[in-house]
Amino acid sequence: MSQLHLSDEILMAFADGELDEPVAAAVAKAMVDSPGIAKRVVDFQQSRRLTRSAFANGSASPVPPELYAAVSAQIRAFEATNRQAAEPRFREARSPRFGRGSPYLNVALAASVAAIAVATGYFAGRQSAWDNDSLIAQLDHPLIRSELSRVASGRDVELPDGRMRVISTYRLQDGSLCREFRLQASSGAANAIACHQGRWNVALAVTSPANDAGYIPSDGTDLTATYLQNAGAGEPLVEDAEAKALAEAAR
Repeated sequence: MSQLHLSDEILMAFADGELDEPVAAAVAKAMVDSPGIAKRVVDFQQSRRLTRSAFANGSASPVPPELYAAVSAQIRAFEATNRQAAEPRFREARSPRFGRGSPYLNVALAASVAAIAVATGYFAGRQSAWDNDSLIAQLDHPLIRSELSRVASGRDVELPDGRMRVISTYRLQDGSLCREFRLQASSGAANAIACHQGRWNVALAVTSPANDAGYIPSDGTDLTATYLQNAGAGEPLVEDAEAKALAEAAR
């Protein structure tokens, strides 16, 4: 089962009744399933600690349109299958200011788009040590970026704490180069897409905990496929075409 990650910003907004309906439904379902999440929401309701200052300064990284589209599709699917169960328990508020370009939505998605019931994240420009227990931190490790620059698709690479398999390489509609890969580590497993813009940055990741590391959730594979489709990915690059693209990216 995929792990559900909910940021404090999302839970605080839910506590204040400021989430739009699909995301609120996902949080409501998580509260039903997890007493810990429910307690966090109750704590925020009691303290009424909202983080509007974080939304006003515009410091969040913009969410790529293809990631937004992929997440939105998963939210709609989640809403369709869970609305009947969630609505009797929780009143969901809709706020028109939480639209496509909303600063809050940019913060919430960038911090934790896994409010859609799959563990999904957008990461850019992070530095970390390999001994960090966080699987997400390991995805952005320099060693991972180095292997993405040289390893052919279909190859496995042994790492200090697990194994990485490069699945495929794509050229997007905007000309950028992206690679899909899977990281298997002691802390869990992740399917991810990294794109090269000066360096490799993880654009999308779907994680599962260590006890489910051998299981690839269908929602995760659907999300990566949707991301690539919305990004205008062509056919996977193979052999000479892939080698040439990687050499160009390494310059």
